Amino acid sequence: MMVIEPLRHGIIMFHKSMIAILSQDATLCYPDFFRRKLPLLAATCLILSFFSCYALDVATIPNRHLVFEDTIYFEIDWPETLRYTYKLSLASGFGTSFNEIYSKVELILSDPDDACQDLYNDVRGGVVLILRGGCSFLTKSKIAQRGGAVAAIIMDDDGREIDRMIDMADDNTGRTVEIPSAFLTGKDGEMIRRHLNLARTDRAIINIPVNLTGRPLSTIKRPPWTVW
Repeated sequence: MMVIEPLRHGIIMFHKSMIAILSQDATLCYPDFFRRKLPLLAATCLILSFFSCYALDVATIPNRHLVFEDTIYFEIDWPETLRYTYKLSLASGFGTSFNEIYSKVELILSDPDDACQDLYNDVRGGVVLILRGGCSFLTKSKIAQRGGAVAAIIMDDDGREIDRMIDMADDNTGRTVEIPSAFLTGKDGEMIRRHLNLARTDRAIINIPVNLTGRPLSTIKRPPWTVW
């Protein structure tokens, strides 16, 4: 979640308002005022356009001054239909950070989906994608760890949700988790699951975490359904 997100939305809304003001209908409603102010309003729109684009570009760079430290990214190499960069929110109440980079590692759909009991499928050495619900985040991560996974990604159970990030907290049971755990939006998770099912596989090839520091937004291949 970006620190300057409210500023971004404010700029965009003001920009849209200016565009509406400069429309033909607006000038008909208030002809004298707007005809006198058109040059100033046009210049304002141009300036706001420049700064809104700049804010949208810079705000997504994972710099300590611009994003919370628990935001990380991963990218899918295969299948081709999912070859994008995805955003995660690292659990703050349990688990570890990513102390190494995993290249060409498997992202494996958990079986059962909610990972509230020992997994039926082999996830050793992989990252497990788990559906939210049924038990605590810590329990899911603990079961992934017990299965030999190097990390757990827990997706929202609302497949329409495109920007909600949950701060996954400890369940206060006194247990510990020794692997990284992170939260993924429901839409991203749903699309990953759907495309893997279409490919008749339960796993993708990913790189995690991905360092985007200093990279402009325009060079990052984001999923077409995302908003970040």
